[in-house]
Amino acid sequence: MDLRDESERMAAECGGAVAVAATNLPVERRLEREAQRSFPSASVIKVPILAALHAEAEAGRLSWEERMPLTEAAKVPGSGVLRELHPGIELTLDDLARLMIVVSDNTATNLLIDRIGTGVVNDLMAGLGYEQTRLGRRMYDFAARDRGFENRCAAGEMTEMLVRLERRELVSAEASEAILAIMKRQASVSKIPRLLPPDTPVANKTGEITGISHDVGLIYAPSGPIAISVLTEGARDRVAAEDAIGRIARAIYDAWGAEASS
Repeated sequence: MDLRDESERMAAECGGAVAVAATNLPVERRLEREAQRSFPSASVIKVPILAALHAEAEAGRLSWEERMPLTEAAKVPGSGVLRELHPGIELTLDDLARLMIVVSDNTATNLLIDRIGTGVVNDLMAGLGYEQTRLGRRMYDFAARDRGFENRCAAGEMTEMLVRLERRELVSAEASEAILAIMKRQASVSKIPRLLPPDTPVANKTGEITGISHDVGLIYAPSGPIAISVLTEGARDRVAAEDAIGRIARAIYDAWGAEASS
């Protein structure tokens, strides 16, 4: 099977724009398709936010035990559970970070953005050499979006970030371990993990808004870890996007996953 031809065929069947960036870490093999194209990030931007939180914690500018109160005004729609809870409860930054990744809680994400600001996230991304991945606004802040502020990412940059994570080089070894531990608890399994062999370990983060469906993550194959990002925009429908992401992930797994590490 020619993996590049397979990915092209699956992208065509999906419709719209499809970007793929994958790295087979044991042998440094890469697959790229539109890897530097900028996409609205949806919830994929929550991984850079988590990395920035760890950088702030390691610099002593925040404590994971610090508490933030939930207010009615802070609640926003979309994924998550905090919008269903009564105002007044206090959550630690650690609680909020886990909710942001595991169930993609938008309210938790906004509280964390309010705590550290967009500049901290963007400075970290720029410092890592990423030109496309930026946090432009809070979740569900459509007024900011209408003024031209958007959260964006590129498949190549997200995969390079995943490689740093797996090599324990994103912020620090301790931070990388902590980020991966949370991503391995991801509740959404309808994209990268959906067609993989049962019990294949995956550490991933999905993203989805109208017309956008993404997943980025690490697949722990028998041959070793594979970093993969698949970003889609304007697919025929949600099912087509999820199917394309799952099929591309499985094709990459089949091509690289059983190879002996060298």
